[in-house]
Amino acid sequence: MSPTGAYAQMWNVTFAAGPLAGWVGSCVTIRCSFSYPAGETVTAVRWRLDGDQTVYHSDNDRMNSAFKGRAQYLGDLQNNCSLRLARLRPSDQGTYRFRFETVNNVKADDWTSKTGQQLRVSASPCQPRLGSRMDPGPSLTCSVPDACPHHPSWYDADGARRSPGQTPAGEKATELPISPSRLPPGVALRCQVDGYWDGCGSDQPQPPGPVALNVPSVEVLWPGGKAAIKAGDGFTLRCQAGALGPRAGYVWSRGDVWLPGAAQDFRIDKTDVSDGGSYSCGVWVSGPGWAYLSLSARESVEVQDALKGVNLMATPGTVLLEGDPVKLRCRFSRSVPAAVTYTWYKDNSSLGLSQPELALQSVTPTDAGEYRCEVHNQAGLGRSPPVVITVRGRSGRSLVSQGSWYG
Repeated sequence: MSPTGAYAQMWNVTFAAGPLAGWVGSCVTIRCSFSYPAGETVTAVRWRLDGDQTVYHSDNDRMNSAFKGRAQYLGDLQNNCSLRLARLRPSDQGTYRFRFETVNNVKADDWTSKTGQQLRVSASPCQPRLGSRMDPGPSLTCSVPDACPHHPSWYDADGARRSPGQTPAGEKATELPISPSRLPPGVALRCQVDGYWDGCGSDQPQPPGPVALNVPSVEVLWPGGKAAIKAGDGFTLRCQAGALGPRAGYVWSRGDVWLPGAAQDFRIDKTDVSDGGSYSCGVWVSGPGWAYLSLSARESVEVQDALKGVNLMATPGTVLLEGDPVKLRCRFSRSVPAAVTYTWYKDNSSLGLSQPELALQSVTPTDAGEYRCEVHNQAGLGRSPPVVITVRGRSGRSLVSQGSWYG
């Protein structure tokens, strides 16, 4: 039970003046002292947020799970009740009160501070942001808000500064000219805000150190019910980030191009063959004063399309003398995928041939007629316009396959 009357005046909890301010991801220390009458022995201490969340308790099992590993009691069981909160979250904002329990030779007592320490949590002024662009050349940009008093720099995952390739991109930004092809799968780039201090008790800013990586991967979400992506379909690429966090953004590339957009999913609603290629995603993990970009391995996407530009070429020509040779070649301008098969027709009847060329060594009247070819790939087929072969006798008259002559 809590003390009452004049006896209660000997009990007190004192905080530093004014509200305490911190930002997301940083550390704050709530300075606190307490007093009680002589003869009392403190047996337990407790910190609570807004009266219902146990931030710290002498019995660790009674702490709110959201504060375990983040709340550190800096005080003792005599007079110091200071508390440090690490890796602040927006939900940490509120009023903190301290409570302690004592025993003496007669009874047990407890005391809760009548006032509390108010904590305000705001967005970090030094949380790096990621940008990418292709003009005038491919590059990545790390920037911080104008309110941050420091400047960011790019580093390798092992802490080595990326210079001399690093160039300034403004007062609060650093640009790294680099194309996706120069970044092998699994590589990480780190952005460090030089001179930043997070208030966690260190007298000096922490230098960039090695990055512990969980490499993301790209998943292709195929069109419903289809085994391949065809021109005109839509498809989605999803960046699977695994245990990476806190995630602040994404970046996508195809081949040697940084793509616009910064979402986990990259969507193309109506594809063209040019949308095929080698895709990679990067996860931007960011905290106050630091960030790093972890890049996935590349995922190949093929957009299939029916044959384009199918045509027949007759060499040496379409008007021949009986006994002349002729070669018919079936050609096309584009096929995705590249693997194709051929079908030949004469006068709309299949010839049962599957090669790209049809060679007649010595034409006869029966070889005269209309020829065409079809080329097939997994996406469909393309048909050539017909080619009419005319066979003339050595006297100059045309021969037809039925054996009759016409001039």
